[in-house]
Amino acid sequence: MSFKNIIQFSCAEYASELERIVAGLTDEERRFTPHPDSHHIDFIVWHIARVEDTWINSFAKQAIQIWDEQKWAIKLNLNIHMEEPRSGWGWEIDQVNSMPKFEFRKLIDYLETVRNCTDSYIDNLNEEDMKICPDKNRPDYSIAEMLGHIVVEQSQHIGQISYIRGMLRGIDG
Repeated sequence: MSFKNIIQFSCAEYASELERIVAGLTDEERRFTPHPDSHHIDFIVWHIARVEDTWINSFAKQAIQIWDEQKWAIKLNLNIHMEEPRSGWGWEIDQVNSMPKFEFRKLIDYLETVRNCTDSYIDNLNEEDMKICPDKNRPDYSIAEMLGHIVVEQSQHIGQISYIRGMLRGIDG
């Protein structure tokens, strides 16, 4: 199995797990927070999609993000002012709490669009590409490190969502 297959397999696995753990959750359950200073599932899923779009398109490809190119902020009614990196990273809890409601299926459509872009990007990589540090602001951060980070970060967020679901519905809920 090549490095490409391993990364794509990892991304597909956390996408499948995400689909499983959000299945059947109500709008209210996805907005539940276990603590007043905690994130809700809608925010976490949005953040997962935004992080991957940002890393693949802005960082690796040095291109416009799918979020902007396809006007996903408008499609999701999330056309709100966001400072860079516009992924929710570093948001204060009041920003999370004021996130407008949106159609969750559309968010999943955005995430799937990003995932297809990621798969296509990975398909076109070779071993030498993994050493490239494409961002002059991060001259020592390579494509390989970025891909490793995506897999680890997204997996952590899947765990957060699983934990919240467990709080709401129990182990087998």
